[in-house]
Formats: sequence, structure tokens, C-alpha cells
Amino acid sequence: MKENIKSVVVLTAICLVVAVLLAYTNSITAPIIEANKAAKASGSLLEVMPEAAGFENITETLGELPATVKEVHKETSGLGHVMILGTTTQFSSDEMGITVAIGADGKISNVLLTGYYESKDFGADYPATYIGQDSALGGVDTVAGTTFSSTAFKDAITDAFNVLINNNLVAAGQKSEEQLIAETMPLALPGCVNSLGSPVTVPVEGFAAPITQAFKAKNDTGYIYVVSTDAGSVVVGVNAFGVAKAFDLEGNDVTATATDAVAAAVAAAPAIATENLEANTTTVAMSFEEGAVITAVEGLAVESDVVAAFTVTVGEETQYVVITKPLGYGDEAMKMLVIFNANGEVVAYKTLSEMIIHGEYYAEHQLTDESAYRAQFVGLTEATYSDDMTLVGGATMTANAVASNFRSAFEAFNLIKEVVA
Repeated sequence: MKENIKSVVVLTAICLVVAVLLAYTNSITAPIIEANKAAKASGSLLEVMPEAAGFENITETLGELPATVKEVHKETSGLGHVMILGTTTQFSSDEMGITVAIGADGKISNVLLTGYYESKDFGADYPATYIGQDSALGGVDTVAGTTFSSTAFKDAITDAFNVLINNNLVAAGQKSEEQLIAETMPLALPGCVNSLGSPVTVPVEGFAAPITQAFKAKNDTGYIYVVSTDAGSVVVGVNAFGVAKAFDLEGNDVTATATDAVAAAVAAAPAIATENLEANTTTVAMSFEEGAVITAVEGLAVESDVVAAFTVTVGEETQYVVITKPLGYGDEAMKMLVIFNANGEVVAYKTLSEMIIHGEYYAEHQLTDESAYRAQFVGLTEATYSDDMTLVGGATMTANAVASNFRSAFEAFNLIKEVVA
């Protein structure tokens, strides 16, 4: 018994000694660690603004900041500000680190990438394309092949500018008309945008005044026209069913007032749904018994990636078919088909193109049974469906496309019911 007590006392004493030593060690090393962190942060500040006299951390004085903006430092002699940013993409949970210097003139004087963890690099030269830019970022773009990471980089820089502009620390840059048009295109034709919200189009020639520019959606969801009016340029989107929406360059819906611009765009736009009617009707027929009556739905005011819609009558039952072309990996269109019954339940979901577009990012995708994956959606309604069901490990953009397909299909079903009622 005495030996046991002795052992307990000895162990307790050892633990106390170790605790004291650890506390002492921590008291010595903690300031060193913090000093190293501060030195590292200060080093990145000086690296992007080496002529600085000093820095004042004003982060706490600026109110609530975007998650991407970690610190804001004011250069003490009036040269401008240096901001420490952090952002992630859909491909990595590790934070991309960025330190950017924005001068008192509202232009980027230097930018440094302090952390990058994606498997594919957007290139050492990409950050340098931001130098000299104001908040309009008129001379930079995303990088093909690294769309997600370069977009995340660009969005973080935009957040940094917005913080300074909103706190009256720099003046906003003036965006060009081309930038404003590009920003308005997703409003005019939402179906042509990818999962990052960027329009994916190809230029079209052969237009006439008052149209000044024309584009076709890569996924056949419609056309976009820039039309000159007395009030300035108007961006008109004409969907696959010939239904148009118009916006001015401030993002205001002017469909009801810019009637001449809308008429010009509608007259110029080929009816995509009509052009592809025969092929799509044949595709639909393959899902039904012989003798089914297939009728194309016209004039559908969808604002999504729907390219065709049909009612199909078999006996006394009517079902509804929606064909979509959401943008997936590499901004390639993925053609899909959803069949609904009259109650809005999914009867069938089919992919009419390769579902997993094999590439560098999809080498380890977890979708081993595509038929079982598709089957999980049968019987769902808009109320019971969730985007979480579309997740595919290692195939983020495919999952995004499937989710877009179902959101679009449910939207179209509701509109079809109104049109054919």
C-alpha cells in the first residue's frame, strides 16, 4: 500500500514538473512564435511595398470585412494600403494566400502570391497582370484550365478594392463599356453561364444595325445581342424558345421599355428549339412506347439551361419532358433529359452525353455506378429534391451541372403546366 502511494506521489510530482517546464517553455517560445508570425506578415508587406516608411494595422477600424480580407495595413507616409487576403476554390480546402499593395491613386502597385495549393498552377505571370489596375480590373481575366483558382484570385482582389472603396480610402475605377456588357450578359441570358456565373458564348457575325454585337450560348440556350439605342447600349438575351429579356448597362430590366431593341434581337435570333426540334423529338421518342403523342412546348420563358420541352401523351396520361444542356467540366455542355408526371414527380432522368468527362481532375472520381446515381432522383419532387444529392467525389463540375439540370427542369415543369393548362 505504501509503495502504491509512493508511486502516485512520484508520478504527480513528475507531472507537476513537466507542466511547469512546459509552461516555462511556452512563455519563452510563444513570444518568439508571435514575433516570427509578425515578421513574416511584415515581410510580405514590405515585399509588396518596399519603399514604405511603416505600417499601421487598421483592420479593426473598418467594420465587418469579407471573409477573403484578413488584414488591412495603412502605409504611414501616405503611399496607400497593403492587404493580406486568403481564399479557397472548389478544388482545395487549403487557403490561397495573397498580399496586395494598392496605392493612394487606387491602383495596384504590387501583388504577391504567398500560398497556392492547387494541383494545376495558373502560372507565375498571372498575378503580375493585376499590377497597374484599378478596381475596374479592365486588363485581367481568368485563366483557361484553372478557371476556379484564377476566379477565386480575381474575386479576392475585387473584395480588397471594395473594402477600400466602401471606406472611402480610394476612388472606384471606371469600368469600360465592354466590361459592363460582359457583366450584364448573365442577366440577359442566365442559361449561358457556368457554375462560376461567367457567360460561355461564341461571337456571331452577320448582324445588322441597330445590333452592334452578337453572341451564341455555347450550350444552345439562346443568343445575346448588344443593341444600340438613343439611351445607350442595351443587352438583350433571347432564349432557346425565342423569349427575350433586355437590360441596360446598369443592370436594370428594360424589357418593357426597350421594345425596339427587343424586337431587333428577336428578329435576328434563330429559334434554337425549332432548329433542333426533329433531333430532340427523336430523342424523346426513345423513352416512350410507340404511338405516344409528342408535342413541343413553345414560347417557354425559362431563365435557365433548358433547350427544349415537350408534353407526351400515352393513352390518357400526360407526362412532361425537359431537355437541358448545363455546362460541366471545361465548360462543355452536358445534355440531359428529365421526365415528370402530372404531379411533378421525376419519372426518369437520363444523360444524353458522356456524364463524366474524363480529365486531369476526374482521375479519382467516385461515380462508379452511373445508373444507380441517376436512379436516386426518380420519384423526387421540387420539394424533396436537394442539390446535396448530386455530389460526386472528384467530379465537382459534373455535380454542379447535374444540380443545375434539376433546378432548371423543375422551373421548366412549373412553366409548362401554366402554358398547357
